[in-house]
Amino acid sequence: MRRFVLSALFASALAWNAQAADKIVVGTVPNTSDGPIICAIEKGYFKEQNIEVELTSFRTASDMTPMVVRGDIPIMGGGVSVSYFNALAQGMPLRYFLSRAQIRSHHKIILRKGLDAKVKTVADLKGLRIATTAAGGFSEYELGKALETVGLTLDDVDTKPLAMPQTLTAMANGAIDAAVLIPPFDGGAMRDGATMLVRLDHIVKPEMEVAGLIYNTDWAAKNRGLLDRFTAAYIKGARYFQQAVENGPNRDEVIDYFLKYAPIKNRAIFADTSWSDVNPNGKVVVASLLDQQDFYIRRGYLKTKIPVEKLVDEETAVRALKLLQAKGE
Repeated sequence: MRRFVLSALFASALAWNAQAADKIVVGTVPNTSDGPIICAIEKGYFKEQNIEVELTSFRTASDMTPMVVRGDIPIMGGGVSVSYFNALAQGMPLRYFLSRAQIRSHHKIILRKGLDAKVKTVADLKGLRIATTAAGGFSEYELGKALETVGLTLDDVDTKPLAMPQTLTAMANGAIDAAVLIPPFDGGAMRDGATMLVRLDHIVKPEMEVAGLIYNTDWAAKNRGLLDRFTAAYIKGARYFQQAVENGPNRDEVIDYFLKYAPIKNRAIFADTSWSDVNPNGKVVVASLLDQQDFYIRRGYLKTKIPVEKLVDEETAVRALKLLQAKGE
């Protein structure tokens, strides 16, 4: 009888443990900005917080945003663009709460082969055909900020919305004169004879918030404790990832993680690519979000100015840091 009771208690304990882990699905368009969350998974930081995280891949942010709005998935990774600001203006239950990528983002303006003899400064871009990823995207913002430093605007150039793989082809055949490119596309262009005009990291001020994590606000309000534990684990992952960004001894290990999760299985691509910095405390460059919003309003892409408390949740990272500090981490 005693053995039966002990067996029953053991079985109950196993069942409780199996149910105890909270599961969170995170949507992402796979890229190196997933580094912090992948590190947090692989190093067991989410497990320490009794959380199981499942990464679900999407082709574009537009594909996963409706699922987060509906609450089908609670969190997604996304870049800062006009679409985020417009979503908030339309009352969608979204909020930016953690940084995934900031400066050094290694974004550059690249000139097609042979144009470096003519184009020496940003001012020389006037009238040229320049590729950006999309109207209202980060690359258009970066180009606009660069032009403003020499008294020009986007109206002084001929912007061409192109996906970066198509940009390389257009640059090679002379269909465009320049482009805003990020790793590894900048390296591919330069291997074909293109040249770098300027590093945008040194031009765009304030320091740019490039990409982050966004949650469904209804879910977050109902799961504050879970959100805080998720954030604490994420921050530990961000710190571990940043070591690899700075070519620390764990870089090869993190490349192994990318090869496990990413659709690209070429080790050399990750090894040769510069990865964006991530804030080791998960903190968002709020001034950058506000500046990007102002830029899009000036361009006419936005009509409504969203208050900062609707744009970003700064408090979750603060609470998560307190959780870590209480454990001496």
